[in-house]
Amino acid sequence: MTDPRSPVRIAPLTRRACLAAGAAVLLSAAAGCGDRADKAGQAGRAGSGTGGGLTTLRLTNTKYGGELLPVTAGLKRGVFAQHGIDLKVTNAKSSEVATSALVSGRQDLGLMQAAFVVSADAAGADLVMVGSLMDELDYHIITAKDVTSLEQLAGKKMGDPGPNNGNTATMKAVMDKAGIGADKLTYVTVGAQAAILAALQANQVQVGLLVAPFTIKARAAGLNDLGTVDKYLPHMTAAVIAGVDKTLRAKADLVRDFLAALVESTRWCAQHADEAIKILMEAENMSPGDAEESYREVADIYAKDGSIDPAGLQTWIDVAVKYSVMNKAVKVSDVYTDEYLAKG
Repeated sequence: MTDPRSPVRIAPLTRRACLAAGAAVLLSAAAGCGDRADKAGQAGRAGSGTGGGLTTLRLTNTKYGGELLPVTAGLKRGVFAQHGIDLKVTNAKSSEVATSALVSGRQDLGLMQAAFVVSADAAGADLVMVGSLMDELDYHIITAKDVTSLEQLAGKKMGDPGPNNGNTATMKAVMDKAGIGADKLTYVTVGAQAAILAALQANQVQVGLLVAPFTIKARAAGLNDLGTVDKYLPHMTAAVIAGVDKTLRAKADLVRDFLAALVESTRWCAQHADEAIKILMEAENMSPGDAEESYREVADIYAKDGSIDPAGLQTWIDVAVKYSVMNKAVKVSDVYTDEYLAKG
């Protein structure tokens, strides 16, 4: 299954075909994904007294750790219930599965990779981003022990989840914008985050894009962290809330209430480090040290108002077309709206 952080190129589909394909994927994935609520969802529903007077909102999730923390903490602290929402969270193995759940109507909103939403929309899926959890991409450029600069990557290999995916396009953009050249790297399919880390440790590849907790494991293993890709792809968000237009319109007030609660929880996470780290540690079964390091990687880039930077999104659209993640450009206004976010 494709890494949820690395959208593959999708063949163009009609909207009717997307609906049929979505239902088929859901049926085939039911045994692996089902309606398995994540631990944060279970804790939130058990502790916030959901039921009377609350309206159910179903969120399909592809994130974890610090990226998911605003949802995890919001459930733990009862923030969604305070906004009248009984939030039910279901984990999806990939953004493809999450998209199918949204298109079929089984889920109301999805927490997923922004790059995938853009690619899916270009292929015919009626997905729209309505909010963000992060202001920047949190991909870290992780390199082999003997590689300490981008320049040293010339002639080396990059480990990817698959061909023509978001990871590949991002790294190609980095290499070109750094003046080295995307063609100086060889791009090798090795698998998802855990597989990329293993390939780096075995020196089968010399660079890969990782997020926490894999970044933490990489640094502990003596690999080098050259920082995030934001310098080369500025203000491109990593984690977004998306839905299909039909559902968004039918449940507009509920979507607005959810986003208001999410923004409130995101701000709380950014401002209350000690408590947020404790929640992360318990929810993800992390050591105190790993939880703190994971939190620190994203705390400064949480989206305090839930909005997405149109310029950053346009940059990604240009990169995705240039490096064959998708075969045509889409308009920012077609894939993102801020009409469900509170103004001011």
